[in-house]
Amino acid sequence: MRKYFNSTRCTKDSCELCRTINADPIDMERHGAKLVTAKVKINNVCLGKKVAVACVVYDENNKILAFKGFITTVSRDASSTKSCGTIERDIVFVIPENYSCDLDKLNVRTKANYIYPCE
Repeated sequence: MRKYFNSTRCTKDSCELCRTINADPIDMERHGAKLVTAKVKINNVCLGKKVAVACVVYDENNKILAFKGFITTVSRDASSTKSCGTIERDIVFVIPENYSCDLDKLNVRTKANYIYPCE
């Protein structure tokens, strides 16, 4: 049983889970990245269930340029009798500055599914 014994001690550094890093300032006039906002809407979501949502931005050649995901729960409104709700969120993506194609030709795909459905 001793072979599974961990001899490392708990230290301040091993318990530090978050860290703040200061980014170098940029010149706004020379910054070439583009921002794209995707308006995500997922209907018929069961209330009180955790949902994982992923959103992918890709070009006409199916090259993935950016992606984001989040986990959320639709809460029951005290005055509502509905058993389903809607998730609506604006997700902002940073498109690489070396991407030179027309932003109107970008596509967005959203996927969502329940996590821990039996809880």
